[in-house]
Amino acid sequence: MFTQLQSMFPNLITITDSTTMDTVSYQWYVTSNNEIIGVPKEELTKRERELLEILLTPYKANQPPTTDREKMWMDVLFHHEFPKQMLKEKLNNFHFVYFSISDETIDPESFREAIHGLFPAKTPILWENNHEGVIIQEETQDSEDFISYSEIIEVLTTDFYMNIKLFIGPTIKNIKQAPEFYHWIKKCYHLTTNHNHDVMHYIEAIPYLFLQDINDKEQKIIIESLLNNVKEDEELLKTVQVFLESNSNTTLAAKKMYMHRNSLQYRVDKFIEKTGIDVKQFEGAIAIYLCLIMRTKW
Repeated sequence: MFTQLQSMFPNLITITDSTTMDTVSYQWYVTSNNEIIGVPKEELTKRERELLEILLTPYKANQPPTTDREKMWMDVLFHHEFPKQMLKEKLNNFHFVYFSISDETIDPESFREAIHGLFPAKTPILWENNHEGVIIQEETQDSEDFISYSEIIEVLTTDFYMNIKLFIGPTIKNIKQAPEFYHWIKKCYHLTTNHNHDVMHYIEAIPYLFLQDINDKEQKIIIESLLNNVKEDEELLKTVQVFLESNSNTTLAAKKMYMHRNSLQYRVDKFIEKTGIDVKQFEGAIAIYLCLIMRTKW
């Protein structure tokens, strides 16, 4: 197909032809081989543009990456290619923060500078279109560098006079899972955006997601993302389920499990430590319980 396109559009270029992406003069598309190609806009008729949108996928990331790190992440998320440097680093803890802003005319560079001023490190930012994108938080900072997403909302709203929504994805521990999880987090944002949360964490979104028409694969993604670190420990999962079904009453749950109260408490604390999800709180409890009963489908 690429050769045929070249014959139709002699001035067609690929993303590797230049380190920058000219979104003013070129219309960009993704081929079935995940190649990003650009066709001069002046050479495209309306009919040709419509035809290309049927044959190819319009490339939505209309802001080119500005750092080497952003270029690497673009390869990972959009090309499904994993740079050797990132594989050597064994980057095992990162998460996506999908954002949407109300002002489509905002200067991306000003927005980037504001984000870099709020995060502990120069966080990679990739744009999906002129009002949506993703902040990739690589969790290499110390625990004291806690980020208050509500504060970020407040600062950006004050500085840019716009509304912004953030969807905070779960921690991912395998770089090879990044492309699938990115598309899933983007879908999660759009499935839950009508629930009027300026900041929504993945764990908060679980009940809303189960109310949507999501398929078995997507249900498994939810279960995998929350229970990955404990999925093989059936005894632990059973203990947590009984604990939740006992209205989080440790004494009652211990009686049902025929164990000492302290032993049951130890298991619940172990679950919280391994997953990072506090099942003693309502949001964590309901999300995990839905996952525990859903996993019995398979």
